Amino acid sequence: MSTTETSTEIKAKILLDEANLAFSETSERRDSSGERNLDGSAWEEGRMEGEYDETDYQKILELQMRAAIVCDEHPELEDKTAQLFESISAENSQEVLETVLKDPNIMTLGKAAVTTFVLRFPTVQSFVNKGHPLVLAMDEYMLENADAQNWHDYNNIAKENGWV
Repeated sequence: MSTTETSTEIKAKILLDEANLAFSETSERRDSSGERNLDGSAWEEGRMEGEYDETDYQKILELQMRAAIVCDEHPELEDKTAQLFESISAENSQEVLETVLKDPNIMTLGKAAVTTFVLRFPTVQSFVNKGHPLVLAMDEYMLENADAQNWHDYNNIAKENGWV
């Protein structure tokens, strides 16, 4: 029987990976540094069809805009998050997670991605049914279990930080 708990190591890895990914997403935006706005998102409403309600969509655009501003103002975080991610081990995961949790800018980047994930996939079943890049396994049994655990990991992080 699998657990729905999320290890400290996985929490740190998700927050750092998502924070680092924000830099790539920021580079794809249609607006530019110093002029960030909700309409600058590289996401389009068509991409959201059947997945979001309008309130969630607006919340996602706002989260993405805030993340882009952090990326603009703190470009050094791209390297810092990558280095921290590479340094994570079972032995030091608590220390790395504490470093992440103490950095409000990394947390803003992590919050944008984790909250977007939870808004997009509000239930385990929605995640399993819609498919997601996190889903790599082809075997149905593995697919369902891997999906469910990934969903629980993101949901646990969001709940622990008061984001949902």
